Amino acid sequence: MTDKRILFGDFEFTRAKELDYLLNESLSVTDYLFVNEPRDSFSMYFEKGFPVFTVPENSERPYCLFEMKRPGRMIKFFCPEKLENLDCVVWYFYMELFDEQGVPHVLPGQVRVKPDQINNPRTKGKPKFIEVLENIKLKAQTVTA
Repeated sequence: MTDKRILFGDFEFTRAKELDYLLNESLSVTDYLFVNEPRDSFSMYFEKGFPVFTVPENSERPYCLFEMKRPGRMIKFFCPEKLENLDCVVWYFYMELFDEQGVPHVLPGQVRVKPDQINNPRTKGKPKFIEVLENIKLKAQTVTA
């Protein structure tokens, strides 16, 4: 698929040249999507019907909540504390994009990240997976009645 846009539910992703995408190309609106950084610093996953994450009641791992507010959107990350013997962690997130009437459209997913890539002083700017989330748009025909 060479289209610059990927449609997923109510959402539209713009392909970035430096990322790899795996999706159900037999559907015009895919039901799953992987967004991968080729050097393996992160991998994002979205699936139709994916639940919004809630911290398990009896979790042995503490979680922190990280929120980002941007115009027209809110992104919440649920981040378990990193264990010493793991070089990557899975963060669950969900994003609310608000339409013109202020109605939120929720997009949950997960991202596998290498914490040393996030806190690396050689990496300039924000992590690329944050940019992916900031560039997601509502599909043009997504209108609330």
